[in-house]
Amino acid sequence: MRQRSILTLVLLVAVFIAAGSYFSVFNPITNHLKYGLDLRGGVAATYQAEPRPGEPVDSKTMAKAIQILSFRINKLGVTEPVIQQVGKNRISVQLPGVKNQEQALKFLGETAQLEIKSPTGKVLLTGADLSNAVGSIQQGQYGVSLTFDSKGAAIFQAATTKYLGKTLPIYLNGKLVEAPQVQQAITGGKAFMSGNFTSLKQAQNTALLLQSGALPVPLKRISLVTVSATLGHQSIVASERAAAIAIVLIGLAMIFWYRLAGLLADIALGVYAFLLVGALWAVHATITIPGIAGIILSMGMAVDANVIIFSRVREEMVNGKTPRAAIEVGFRNAIRAIMDSNATTFISAIILFFLGSGDVKGFALTLMIGIIISLFTAVILTRAFIRLAADAGWARIRAVFVG
Repeated sequence: MRQRSILTLVLLVAVFIAAGSYFSVFNPITNHLKYGLDLRGGVAATYQAEPRPGEPVDSKTMAKAIQILSFRINKLGVTEPVIQQVGKNRISVQLPGVKNQEQALKFLGETAQLEIKSPTGKVLLTGADLSNAVGSIQQGQYGVSLTFDSKGAAIFQAATTKYLGKTLPIYLNGKLVEAPQVQQAITGGKAFMSGNFTSLKQAQNTALLLQSGALPVPLKRISLVTVSATLGHQSIVASERAAAIAIVLIGLAMIFWYRLAGLLADIALGVYAFLLVGALWAVHATITIPGIAGIILSMGMAVDANVIIFSRVREEMVNGKTPRAAIEVGFRNAIRAIMDSNATTFISAIILFFLGSGDVKGFALTLMIGIIISLFTAVILTRAFIRLAADAGWARIRAVFVG
């Protein structure tokens, strides 16, 4: 029993040290984590909905605006965007890694209200009647190929039949784009809007705006924050350096105060860090500076749990209990304090997650995940390691705690 426990403990220590060395050098998981705006660089803007006369801004209006903005952002090809409602009438948009920031934001805020009118000025068709819009080139002209849905196609066919030989003005955002003369009745629900496009890209952007539909409410940009890619990289390097220094200092302090038990706790802490990073990768969490703060805080709570456990075990040993008995009683007495402190912090994190926004949510998410994993490593792994040490015949384990 003693030899088996010694062998098991030595193998576990060797495996964890080797794994820690590998992950610290190659970072196979951290290289695939998603980084937020403050670490990767990009642009963040806050828009405020401006109600029209007689059209108040409500939850449905905001939901529709967010849906349209999300569609436009996806068409821009932005990876890992963050778009969410802030308060009752504001929308926060974060676009990590965007190069042409001003153009992207201008594209998001455009209304793209399409109207096709009769010669008398009556609105016949709008962007709501479209099923598709594509930027294209016809007869050497840049423009947008429009395809109407079944209802719109019927209206368009009737209009081109009725107004044969006359013009059907096309307006975009209230401005006249062109007024083509109807040469023949058009069936199939297709049309081409040339306008004054100077490039295919401009026509394609207009087509994308028409696909997403007009914003249900005008959006006014009230704040803008840009972070350069260089500054974002510097933040990543600084965060990694700070985390490495903190981990090393914590590890040395644990070994200094608790000797072998401190070393075993450090190994459990290493497992905690690995599981935490893996969990964040698995849930596709976006790592931000506040999120890193949540990670560090949860790591501190994991260390605090070990300190409470070791202190209780030490007290039992001072009272004359055998190492194994002291470990069992010490863990049992410590678990209540650990669960109380972690439960209250976890409840606070839940409140922050559901009531907060943006970076606050990121902080709360990493903190909640970290708390769950820290409980596992402190209560289960550390306990298993110390039991193995006791079973290994290190009856002198008393010196590990008592000194």
